[in-house]
Amino acid sequence: MLSFSYRNSIRILKYLPLCPWPEAVGLANIPKDGPLIYIYNHQTTRVEPLFLALAAPPDPPIRFFVDAKVADPAILAETLKDVRNSVFSLSAQEKWARHSLTRKLMEKTSRMLTVFLTANITRYNFIPVFVHPPGSPEEESIKRRINREAIESCLRSLENDEPVAIAPRGGYTHQEATRSHVPTTLPSLAEMLQKQGKTLKIVPSVIQEKPQLGFATYKRYIADRILPYRVFRLLLQRLGIKRYERPRITVQFLPPVTFPCIDSSKEEKVQFVLHLQKIMLDVLNRD
Repeated sequence: MLSFSYRNSIRILKYLPLCPWPEAVGLANIPKDGPLIYIYNHQTTRVEPLFLALAAPPDPPIRFFVDAKVADPAILAETLKDVRNSVFSLSAQEKWARHSLTRKLMEKTSRMLTVFLTANITRYNFIPVFVHPPGSPEEESIKRRINREAIESCLRSLENDEPVAIAPRGGYTHQEATRSHVPTTLPSLAEMLQKQGKTLKIVPSVIQEKPQLGFATYKRYIADRILPYRVFRLLLQRLGIKRYERPRITVQFLPPVTFPCIDSSKEEKVQFVLHLQKIMLDVLNRD
């Protein structure tokens, strides 16, 4: 199975117009050393982690938290469904499913991408985490084990100054902030490192798409990466023939935040998480 390293994947995407290329803002806010975690909004498309990886410094490689089902061959069918829905819109799936040839092409393409994705999990050094609700006591036990191992793996990386990126579900960065349960993984990690004499630096990273990336706008983003096309559209605008609004994806790295408390209470951790969330939502709402 063909596979790519983290750095080589970024090089390929940088020089080949296969996906939109984000503009990095605030790179000076990223600490040069010490334990570092990026937190980013993950509420518009499925590819915000890719944009963060492309915008952030490529060395050392970032370790991303990913849904454990991506790394588990036992639930390949569920991953296959997610990949198919990411690549083909629902209307396209309905249309292609009507004909045997296009249906087979869609299924083979989805399966090939799924197998490629799962084969590269180890190369990209992702951290699997169990995020979907467990459906049985056995799954609940599996969830506790996987998430405990994820925290341990994350902590080892931070101890070795390997950056980690996380997009918590509905807690730190989402508009769904009003939900009653607020995860406190970040301040807990910060406390563990403080006891070792290390300070965890948390970099809020706001990813914005104008217009929002989707099936209808993907071609515009890709075409804008091709210089002759961009020059032609700008020329038409200069001549007053047709206005051209360039699509933009930006990844804004905000100043790092630290959790100052040792042996803090649950409430202090929750308030810190809500503070991080507010920082990011203020940027999203302002822009």
